[in-house]
Amino acid sequence: MKRKQLAPHIHADQPAAERYVYVLLALLPALLGAIFYYGIRVLILAAVSMFVFFMTDYTISSKLYPEMPFHVDYSSLVSGFLLALMVPSSTSVWAIILAALFGSVLVKQAFGGAGANIFNPAFASRAFLEFAFPTQMIAKEAPFKGLWNLATLWTGKPSAESMIQPVTSTKWLDIFSGRLVGMAGVTSIVLLLFGLLILVERKLFRFEAPLGYILVIVFGYVPFYWDSLNFSSFFTWLSVGGILLVAIFALNDCTTTPMDPRGRFVFGLDAGLLTLILYRFGNSNYAMVFPILMMNMTTPIFDRYLRPRVFSKTAWHREVEK
Repeated sequence: MKRKQLAPHIHADQPAAERYVYVLLALLPALLGAIFYYGIRVLILAAVSMFVFFMTDYTISSKLYPEMPFHVDYSSLVSGFLLALMVPSSTSVWAIILAALFGSVLVKQAFGGAGANIFNPAFASRAFLEFAFPTQMIAKEAPFKGLWNLATLWTGKPSAESMIQPVTSTKWLDIFSGRLVGMAGVTSIVLLLFGLLILVERKLFRFEAPLGYILVIVFGYVPFYWDSLNFSSFFTWLSVGGILLVAIFALNDCTTTPMDPRGRFVFGLDAGLLTLILYRFGNSNYAMVFPILMMNMTTPIFDRYLRPRVFSKTAWHREVEK
């Protein structure tokens, strides 16, 4: 007998907890790369973020919904993991704690917990940091320069010695391996693609939204950046800009993306267009996070008008309105 699960995995063959464990496994290569480049403090930030997310979810769920047992689906650990990868290695532990509390309490539990949140908790937490701690969200530290500088966990400020390397590189090995100045766990193209392979192998990757997103990014880069067009700058942008992290993990979230494949494809197209516009004409610091959050708001609309048709019915929403 198949065990019932909470939405959005109620019809999934695998238990929700097992699915999230594989997502954690897919994120692990990026974390290991971040630790290699920036030191053990990245692991500390990830551990704190995951702990605060999990404990806050558990506490609030136990108090608000005592009649329902708390389902350990590890979604809170995934949110904490993602948040730690999307911040600079010099971020203070206090900022991470506040961001995790914001994502768990106001973004996730306020809407009913796992499966009911409108916004992606990790990306909403990252947006909170962009407003609350803007100076800490500017990546300034070069790889291998602050490996043993644990003082940043308290101050949120990198040392002057760790900022002597240029922000960009034209070496292909640096670009694909992630040896660039950027957020702790988003710069390595190779490690993120390895995580993608894990998701694909476990049949946990829905390609529609990422495909639409990447198509717009690739073909839109030429007209948007015609004045500075070259291959190295494009792949550097994919790396430092967090494009692959968004495509692989944010656009593959079951809760905050449309249920229908057509809706997911359009969702990805729109997210890609918003990303290009923000990078070219707006604040590039917002371009990784805010297109996802803006499109998350449209997911209920997609789900209302693009649901699969019920057998013998014409359009399901018209039947409901009658």
